[in-house]
Amino acid sequence: MKKSFFKSDKGAAAIEAAFIMPFLFLLYFSLQDLTALITFNRRVTATAATVGDTVSQYSTTVPKSTVDDIFNSVAMIMSPTPSTDVHVDVYGYYMNGATVTKKWKASNGGSPTCTAPDTTNYANLMSAGNDLVVSVACMNYSPFIAQFMGTNVLGKTSFLLNQTITSRPRASLSLNCVTVAGGSTSCNY
Repeated sequence: MKKSFFKSDKGAAAIEAAFIMPFLFLLYFSLQDLTALITFNRRVTATAATVGDTVSQYSTTVPKSTVDDIFNSVAMIMSPTPSTDVHVDVYGYYMNGATVTKKWKASNGGSPTCTAPDTTNYANLMSAGNDLVVSVACMNYSPFIAQFMGTNVLGKTSFLLNQTITSRPRASLSLNCVTVAGGSTSCNY
C-alpha cells in the first residue's frame, strides 16, 4: 500500500535543509565577520599604541625621518593588510595657558582620514610644560557578508575602526617633532 502524497516523507530532509541552510550560511559568515572585526580592531589598537609609545620615548625632539621609520612598523603589525589601507597620525599637544594646543602633527599618509582626537579632557592630563603625545590609527573595515550579499550592514558598506592612544613623553616633559634632525621647524603634516 502506498502512502498518500501528503503523508510521504521522501525529500523531507532536502526541504528542511533548504529552509535551514540560508540561516546557517548567514550565521557562519556573520561570525566570521565578527571575528575579523575584533582582530582588526586589536591590530588598529596595537598600531596606535606602538607608534605613540615609540615616539614618546625620544628626549626633546624627534626628527620626521625617525617618525617615518616608526610608521614602517604599521606594515608588520597590520600584516597581511596593506599599510596603505591604515592611516596613522601622531600629535604633540602642550598647554597654552589653560588651553590644550596642538604643537605638531605627523602622518603616514595612508587612507582613510582619521578623526582628530577629542582634546576636551586633555587639560586634566597635562600641566604647563608637560606635553602629551597622541597617536590615532584608523582603517576601513568592509564586512564580507555585505560584499557577498551585495547589501549594506546597518546602512553602511564599511566601518571606520579608529583608536586613539595618549601618552606622555618619557625622557623629558616636552617633545617636539622637527622636519630635519637638528632643525627647529615643527612637523605639521
